[in-house]
Amino acid sequence: MKISCNWLRDYIDTGLSPEEIAVKITLTGLEVEEIEKTGSDFEGIIVGEVLETKPHPNADRLTLCNVNTGDAEVQIVCGAPNVADGQKVPVATVGTVLPVPMEDGSFLKIRKSKIRGEVSFGMICAEDELGIGDDHSGIMVLDAALKPGTPFAEVTDVKPDHVFEVGLTPNRPDAACHVGVARDLAAAIKSDLLEPETGDPEKTDAGTGHPSVKISIKDTGSCHRYVGIVMRGITVEPSPDEVQQRLRAIGLRPRNNIVDATNYVLHELGQPLHAFDLNKLNGPEIIVQSFDKEVEFETLDDQKRKVPAGSLFICDAKEPVAVAGVMGGLNTEITDDTKDILIESAWFDPVSVRKTSKLLALQTDSSYRFERGVDPELTLRAAMRCAELIQEWSGGDIEQPVIDVHPVKPEPVRIELRPERVNAVLGTKLETSEMVGILDRLGFDCAENKGVIHTNVPGFRPDVKLEIDLIEEIARIYDYNKIETKGRITFPRPGALPFEEEFNRNVATICTRLGLQEIYTNSLLPGKFAPLFADESELIPTMNPISRDQAIMRPSMAHGFLRTAAWNFNRKIQGISVFETGHVFKKGKGRYIEGVNEYNALMIGLSGLRDTEHWITEPKPWTIFDLKSRVNAFLTELRLDKRIQSEQANDKILYIAGKDVVGQAYKVDAALLKKFEIDNDVFIAEFDLSALSDLSRQIEPLVYEPVPRFPSFEFDLALSVDKRINAGEMESAIKKSAGKLLADISVFDVFEGKPLDANQKSVAYRLSFVDRERTLTIKDVEPVVNKIVKTLEKNFSAKLRS
Repeated sequence: MKISCNWLRDYIDTGLSPEEIAVKITLTGLEVEEIEKTGSDFEGIIVGEVLETKPHPNADRLTLCNVNTGDAEVQIVCGAPNVADGQKVPVATVGTVLPVPMEDGSFLKIRKSKIRGEVSFGMICAEDELGIGDDHSGIMVLDAALKPGTPFAEVTDVKPDHVFEVGLTPNRPDAACHVGVARDLAAAIKSDLLEPETGDPEKTDAGTGHPSVKISIKDTGSCHRYVGIVMRGITVEPSPDEVQQRLRAIGLRPRNNIVDATNYVLHELGQPLHAFDLNKLNGPEIIVQSFDKEVEFETLDDQKRKVPAGSLFICDAKEPVAVAGVMGGLNTEITDDTKDILIESAWFDPVSVRKTSKLLALQTDSSYRFERGVDPELTLRAAMRCAELIQEWSGGDIEQPVIDVHPVKPEPVRIELRPERVNAVLGTKLETSEMVGILDRLGFDCAENKGVIHTNVPGFRPDVKLEIDLIEEIARIYDYNKIETKGRITFPRPGALPFEEEFNRNVATICTRLGLQEIYTNSLLPGKFAPLFADESELIPTMNPISRDQAIMRPSMAHGFLRTAAWNFNRKIQGISVFETGHVFKKGKGRYIEGVNEYNALMIGLSGLRDTEHWITEPKPWTIFDLKSRVNAFLTELRLDKRIQSEQANDKILYIAGKDVVGQAYKVDAALLKKFEIDNDVFIAEFDLSALSDLSRQIEPLVYEPVPRFPSFEFDLALSVDKRINAGEMESAIKKSAGKLLADISVFDVFEGKPLDANQKSVAYRLSFVDRERTLTIKDVEPVVNKIVKTLEKNFSAKLRS
């Protein structure tokens, strides 16, 4: 919502700068999100006198003007059709920056230039080029009595402005206008609120008691009050310049003095208004009613809309003339020929207006305010304010009496406020008189009696219903920054997540750090594919399958990965590396349900190219070794690498903890890949996360150990073994045999060929030994190495190479 600073100053006398006002407003709870400067200070723009005009020798539509600028006579090339000798005009001198946006985001800067061969020393301006209007039909002609050289800022009422963009919350309908914002500001700086005054009209609450128009409300549930004021003999013409400037500043386009008056009061007081051409109303009569069927209606924006059944309408004696609270109709709009009008000011039900606005996909300034709730006590005053402005701007007479149909009166809201409760909640020591003063400045009617503040809530604050609401009002105006913090503020720490949930989060984080993307696949498999991933005796069918493709609960997550890989390869994706966590299901000993072995599982899948194509290196495909390295890194991150050993079993690598297999890694069989139409090799690792979680619970918490003060001792060990021996199995044996001195182990060379036998290979390990108490020597390490060699000779028939 936009608030003009110049306009705001009409209702509060303050010397605060726009920036200071924005801070004060924000501290009251009306957050100023942006400050936009509008208009111009007209620096470099002066009054000039056109002494002589003559046609441009090289352009039919341009004119050469000899202009007196007060201290010189200069030539200016002008393209306006209305320029003439003797005119007093606004002249932008060389170097002036005008509020005319350019394509590069800058603004137009006046320079000495040649236009079709003739030198021009400035620019004679139109209204839009000065930022004070929309007119570009010709140059602006000033009062002939003005003296050349006079600064333009001294001869115009148009002043620069600052516009606040206020982030209004739905519970503050009172602040959807300038007076509402001024009320909060006045309360905060302890100043008087200067509300606009209106006359006290003669009124009638009987629809038949007016000589010119009859008003009735049929749907009193949706319309609690309707005020109508008849004006006769008005003249429709442009609004005063200051009014137009204010409306433009907040983003509205001025139309005429009647429509502008309704918009002006809406943004001044927050009460939506509408003006009907009285002579276009059938009857003339106003009937507020809803229909039980859809109604086609043409609104003021020239759109024919199908208004849904149940929407509230303003009707005359024959047909609808406005969608209540949303927009008026084209059939009664104000035109240049309008002489008599009916001003409407009403209270419409917020729910009814919001429903109609949403169904029509049409939000207006009026519906925005009605949806949030307007003050039912403001209806008459706003109508009178509008009528008096129209009378001032366009003449005409206000016909008495004013019609005020008010079938549903608002219930008064009274709240008792305990001063001691205020101080207890806020942690302050405010006097009762200060609390009353704050509430009085906010428009609450307060009286203190026997230590209790009895408060009547004004109609413009429908959000205030409880004692705590009044306490909040006092706190925001008193200023939260002035409330002292006593002692140490403690915030409750969120409770720790259950171990299982924390473990699963950690698993996902580790996999992401390993460069794997997470996928989610269906936990149900087609019946024809399920036997490919488990023995049929282990499969669990669903009782009422949604379809044949979702008939079996997955015994493995491999199916989901293979479908994902096929989908990606069919769309020209070259490589895929993913992980998934989720539950798998097999018949067996149940954890949750008898006969159903359900456990949390992890799947890591690689396929296709590991690297994308690059001009330096050739892309390489994923291999089983890439999968093993990621599995090893995963287990290391979980600190399970010393508890889980790997063993080669036929075409799979098994991961074993004690005697239990907790995972496996393998290359997918080509026959299975063919069923999914995958041409690339696919590598999959699957783990029982429930088992890994149980192992993780047994691990001691991490304890910081200082970096060893003594250097490591490295020993290279080269062994010749049968080609079929897995290097990982030998590595596991080395770790078991070496004891605590072994800090690290890695394979740094694998060799096949002469002088080795054809069925042999050489595997070289680098062993790193560390002792925290002393520097190790070969004498310390040699017994450990000998023990390792004997173990490898016994278990793998390995021989030490010299």
